[in-house]
Amino acid sequence: MENKKVRKHSLCEKNAVIAMILTVPLGLLTQLSGPTKGAVSALIVSALSLVLLIIYNMWFSPEFDGVFKAHVPVKERFMVSSAMAILIIGCIIINAIFSGLAFKPSVSFVCLALMAGISEETIFRAMLIPIGMRYLKVKNRAVAAVIISSVIFGPLHLTNIFVGADPVMTLIQAFMATCGGFVLAGIYLRTGSIIPGMIAHAIYDFINFVTDSTINEEGIVVSSGGNTGISYYVLIIAVSVALFVAGCYLIRKTKQETIENIWQTKWSN
Repeated sequence: MENKKVRKHSLCEKNAVIAMILTVPLGLLTQLSGPTKGAVSALIVSALSLVLLIIYNMWFSPEFDGVFKAHVPVKERFMVSSAMAILIIGCIIINAIFSGLAFKPSVSFVCLALMAGISEETIFRAMLIPIGMRYLKVKNRAVAAVIISSVIFGPLHLTNIFVGADPVMTLIQAFMATCGGFVLAGIYLRTGSIIPGMIAHAIYDFINFVTDSTINEEGIVVSSGGNTGISYYVLIIAVSVALFVAGCYLIRKTKQETIENIWQTKWSN
């Protein structure tokens, strides 16, 4: 049987970092779903993100076997994804201490959490990291891909200020998101599938939405909730540092060969 013609990707070959960065505004186009807000808009964005991933897989076909297929057993996917428990448990404890552990579940929060898990993993991991693992010309491509994706992911949360988010809390969120990006990127690299990261991300966001009294119905942190004491910031920093350490552990030196093997397989379909 004649092999399919492999499409040339000149920009990826010439400058992988620029190609990785350019996937971000491409992914952000899914956010332009119209004037609707809340659950409807969240579901539209989620659907558009999945469509974008399908197009992305087709664009790199046949050499890339896609963002969804895992290359490790289910047990391994679960163990690797459990690193996100640091963030989930940490935020529950922090919210319980400083927000009285409010519990305010809603359909809107379910949809917003799904949107965050699907769209943010699409934008900052699913499309960006495969390019790095194929085209970066550095010794530790996995480490470079994690750093690039995380330093984009975290600071972009600062844009929440322009939609009414509390400035101080937004800075804290950006710092924690940067550290959390190390874990989410590590999960993707260690499994070969974006699905475990999407699930873990969505679970965290939902739990945080329903237990944090400072978050409004649109998922925006609108006030500090009085959480201005030094102990609050110490706990936030501690959880963030723990996330950073966990992310580094997922891509530690002894796992570099495993990661390379996974991604060589994904790119030799």
